[in-house]
Amino acid sequence: MNRRSLLGLAAGAVVGSAGCVENDDATEPDSSSASTSAESVDSVEFELVDPERDAEAAPEVAVDENTVTASGTVRYASSTCGTVELAHAGYEASQDRLDLLVVAADDPEAGSECTEDIDAAGYRLEATVGGRLRRVAATEHHAFGNAYSTTTDVTE
Repeated sequence: MNRRSLLGLAAGAVVGSAGCVENDDATEPDSSSASTSAESVDSVEFELVDPERDAEAAPEVAVDENTVTASGTVRYASSTCGTVELAHAGYEASQDRLDLLVVAADDPEAGSECTEDIDAAGYRLEATVGGRLRRVAATEHHAFGNAYSTTTDVTE
C-alpha cells in the first residue's frame, strides 16, 4: 500500500467517526423550546372506506377551525397482502402546519400466499390539532412509487 492510500484511509476513518464520541459536558435542550402538548395533533381517526375518488386524484382536504378531514383513494399491491395505512400525522408548530401521509403498505396480518394484482382502497381521516393551523399538507404514496399531494392554506 502506498503512502497516499494509507493517509486517505486514515483521514476517512477520522472523518467517519466524527460525532461518535460521547460528550459528557453536553447539556439537555431547553425544555421551553420544545413543543408543548397544546401544539400537537390532539386526535386522529383513520378508516378505510369504499373508494369514492379516482386513485390518480390528489387527496381532498377540508378544514373546519382546528379539525382537518382528508379523503382519497390509494392503489396498493396484492389484494390479499396489501393495505392502506396512515403512516404519519404530525404538527409542525414552527410553521403552524399539519402534515399527513397515507401509504400503500404490507398487511401485517396477511399470510404468505399473496395474489399478484393491484387493488385500491378509499380512506377518510379526521385530525384535530391543538395549535394554530395555517397550512395542511396531505400526501399519498401509492404502490410502484406514484405520489399525489394537496397543500391547503387556511385563511382566517
